[in-house]
Amino acid sequence: MQKSLSSFQLAAYSGVSLPAAAMGMPIAVYLPRFYSEGLGLSLITVGMIFTIARIWDVVTDPVMGWLIDRYETRWGRRKHWIALSIPLLVLSIYQVFIPNPASVTPLYLGFWLIMLYVGYTMLAISHQSWGAELTRTYDERSRLFGWREIFVIGGMTVVLALPAISELTGNDDQASKVASMGWFCLILFPLLALPTLYFVPDSPAARPSQLSFKMQLQLLVQNRVLWRILAADFTSGFGTAVSGALYIFIASTVFELPEHASLALLFYFLASFLAMPLWMRLAVKVGKSNALLIALAYGVVINLVLIPIAEPKNVAVLWGFTLSYGVAFGAAPTLLRSMMADLTDMDALSSGENRSGLFFATLTTTNKLGAALAVGTSFAILEVAFNFIPGQANSPEALNGLLLTYCIGTAIGLGLAALPLIGYPLTKSVHQEIRSKLDQLEASRVSP
Repeated sequence: MQKSLSSFQLAAYSGVSLPAAAMGMPIAVYLPRFYSEGLGLSLITVGMIFTIARIWDVVTDPVMGWLIDRYETRWGRRKHWIALSIPLLVLSIYQVFIPNPASVTPLYLGFWLIMLYVGYTMLAISHQSWGAELTRTYDERSRLFGWREIFVIGGMTVVLALPAISELTGNDDQASKVASMGWFCLILFPLLALPTLYFVPDSPAARPSQLSFKMQLQLLVQNRVLWRILAADFTSGFGTAVSGALYIFIASTVFELPEHASLALLFYFLASFLAMPLWMRLAVKVGKSNALLIALAYGVVINLVLIPIAEPKNVAVLWGFTLSYGVAFGAAPTLLRSMMADLTDMDALSSGENRSGLFFATLTTTNKLGAALAVGTSFAILEVAFNFIPGQANSPEALNGLLLTYCIGTAIGLGLAALPLIGYPLTKSVHQEIRSKLDQLEASRVSP
């Protein structure tokens, strides 16, 4: 039996997730509004740029996963990729979060967003696939990815405190708020990457993948359980991204409470942070897929209930909805990654190879695509169908269209994510049988 990871090892592994999440939150919530309302690019242009930049990851993500599985260095298979990603991320964050307004064009935004996403791809796929090998048991993986999600939510919570503090002090300048979040990430990336690289072991593969890239992709296409996870990740990512991209608009224009927007969003993630241990315990009790079904159904109901009760200046409804919905935020990313780690064991038993890099690359890709489609689609709907214009006075019809786009878009994404999880076959008992066979095979390879 593999020894459980210590709390220190879990924290060292999870640490680099904090600035990565702190970077991702403003990209989803603040940057689209900043580049449209603050820097003058149209909603459709901004939505298209964010979508195209994410679509580029369809190319880079699987290539990155294949490289991780196939090649290794004397440091292992992942540490060097994480080390290389940090300088690229730091440079790209500076350009995206602290731009010279005179230099901002659609081409500028598109180029530096793509560079930012390339750096994130190197970091995220290396880091998440690493977690699949750090621990191998069903429940321990929920613990590991739960710790990671706690750091993710912690990063989001802390970075959101910066604009919230600005708003409380009367400074509502978008450029200053975005820049403060950028500097936070610039400082923490190198600081928190060091413990991850130094204290967490990265062993070489027992048998690096020898399959061609084309054969790897063919095998992925044929894996039906994989497609269940990817479908759930894509649609849940879509729903969550609709909520993230439009929340500030909802709080500021539908509720007419801009002074509450960032602070309420901060407490949204605080609620998620506090609820994470509950989802981890529920996953142990009823299984990961069943726990996730409960979380998704809860999210659908909460968003649909908001439609008839939202009204201007209603502080109680805004805060009640925000805190209630925040409870479910961390369940999907945690449990889907833990389920993907279990699936890499099923694949290793059938293929004889460890291909966790490629498997987590597909998960990273679908999540990005779901988020990109959400931003592009929701912004286009607001501008074309409802004539919603950021930063200006909007008609009641436009504001109602914003509310419906937010609530129904989020609910549709979360509801569709539940469908592929019904009757999910890779349960705890099935995984235990797979893990037992893999352990026997590994023991036979090392025995004389």
